[in-house]
Amino acid sequence: MFRSSAFILIALIVCLFNAAGARTYIVDDDGFANYKTIGEAVVASSDGDTIYIKPGTYKEEVILNKSLKLMPLSGESEPIILRGDGTTTGIKIESDGCSIEGLTLENYTGPGISVVSSGNVLNNNRFEKNNPGIMARNSNRNKISKNILQECEGGVVLWGGSNNTVSGNEIKGGKISILLRDASQNSVEANRAEGAGTGIGLENCREINTARNEISGGEFGIGLFNSSSGRTWSNSVIGSRWGIYLLNDSSMEIANNSIKDVEFGIAMESSSGNAVQGCTVENSTRALGLAMSSMNRFIENNLIKTRDTALEMDSSTGNLIARNEISESEKGIIALDSSANSIEANSFRNVSWGLYVEGSIRESFNNTIPESNLIDGKPVVYLYGQSDKSIKNAELAHLTLAYCSNIDVEESAITNDAVFLFSSSGNEIIGNNISRCYGVRLLDSNRNAISNNRMVGNRFSGLFLVSSNGNQIEGNNASENSQNGVSLINSSENILRDNTVDSNKNSGIWMNISNKNQIYQNNITRNLLGLDLMYSSENSIYHNNFIDNKDHAQDREGENAWDTGNATGGNYWSGHFAKGNPSQNWPRLIKGGKKDNHPFQDVSGWMQAASPSS
Repeated sequence: MFRSSAFILIALIVCLFNAAGARTYIVDDDGFANYKTIGEAVVASSDGDTIYIKPGTYKEEVILNKSLKLMPLSGESEPIILRGDGTTTGIKIESDGCSIEGLTLENYTGPGISVVSSGNVLNNNRFEKNNPGIMARNSNRNKISKNILQECEGGVVLWGGSNNTVSGNEIKGGKISILLRDASQNSVEANRAEGAGTGIGLENCREINTARNEISGGEFGIGLFNSSSGRTWSNSVIGSRWGIYLLNDSSMEIANNSIKDVEFGIAMESSSGNAVQGCTVENSTRALGLAMSSMNRFIENNLIKTRDTALEMDSSTGNLIARNEISESEKGIIALDSSANSIEANSFRNVSWGLYVEGSIRESFNNTIPESNLIDGKPVVYLYGQSDKSIKNAELAHLTLAYCSNIDVEESAITNDAVFLFSSSGNEIIGNNISRCYGVRLLDSNRNAISNNRMVGNRFSGLFLVSSNGNQIEGNNASENSQNGVSLINSSENILRDNTVDSNKNSGIWMNISNKNQIYQNNITRNLLGLDLMYSSENSIYHNNFIDNKDHAQDREGENAWDTGNATGGNYWSGHFAKGNPSQNWPRLIKGGKKDNHPFQDVSGWMQAASPSS
């Protein structure tokens, strides 16, 4: 009993000592208190004291060189305004352990509050038209929370320092809402930023936790520059041009963020070892992008309603792209000049073009892309550097042959993308249905056989050859395509025979800078333009049926043969009167100053045994 009474007495003494040690001061700009300015009260005070400020306007710069609390009296609701009107700093905190609450700081050319000490609390203040609102330099363990900042050049700036918390603030306008530079182990949480050039920016930072912030508008939602080992998670970015942008970053975790109504969702440049996981990007032009970046992971993201490309890699190596959901997008994944990447188990739904890989060197195609990638439930087949294989009776969403040879693709269907051949030779693409997609495309591919395929209703050309020579194009149906039936650019010594090219939106066959090709026994019908040659020479065009095209043919800036002489003749042209199979004196003029000297009287007249007549 005696011991308990002693403890109670000691506790009372301690309380009385604290009450006597900490003093309070009241400031009123109208003079109804002992102090008319905040600065006078600071001079009179000591560490641990509290200065209560009455509502009013105080035109002064305050230096807190003692550990003090500045706050309104309980029950006061009118504003307490510190106004700069051209002066530099509202309050400069030089001592540790200060607290500022419930003040309004406006119109300072420098910071509303400048912090050069540690362990301070800035809570529930208002900042207007300062530069910036709050600046903490080389300061630690500060708490900056529930403040409102409007039209400040910058909102909250932490330059150096660690273990600071910036939380629950509302920031509108200005160039940047929250900026951390040369800082480490700080937390930026649950802030709302609207209409700034950049919502949250990190520069030369390490181990920054950026979480549950809501950002709208501006150029950058979150910008991470030259930073490492931080976490950016569960943030919301709406209506910015760039959602999250990483430049020269490493070991950053970007997780569970929601990004909506942006031009670029998450973009990464010159960065390595980062993880982007569980993020949702909705209604963007490009959802995810990598440039010159390596060893990053993009896993389990949800990319919805992408106007252009859901995920694009450029000059990037060793990245993992796995288990992402891509839906309602124009293009899915594009890899340009990128190698040693793993693209696996991604799901595409309602995507116009699922996958495209291209590069200027062979190594650009050396990526791991297994059949676990599915477009509307159908597999993607990507073969690199393989030979002597057969694909038969398969239903595929996509097929790429890159640096392949002797691959046979027969009696199969392509449901979404296209058949792509890159630098591949000696392959046979025979009897397949490649329709309502992007057709067949050959780039730098020679001596392949493309025969008896149905290439109907594709979004561009049914068949497109680029810098591809010596291919046999025979017996295909390339009709009703949105561009041309067959297109050639810079492609020579190919044979196009016995094909049907009907009702294509532009040309039945289109050739540009393509020489020494043989075009014969094709049915070229009901196209806007039957055969269009430009800057192409030494092509042989004969025994074709040109029927009911709006314009049958034109031949510009080239020298080509439209017949093979009076014995074997030229072509059949609907709407042109000729007598004989072939005719001898009824030439058919062709736009561009060329002519077929020996057109046929009848459709496929070369099949008849009629003798030439005059």
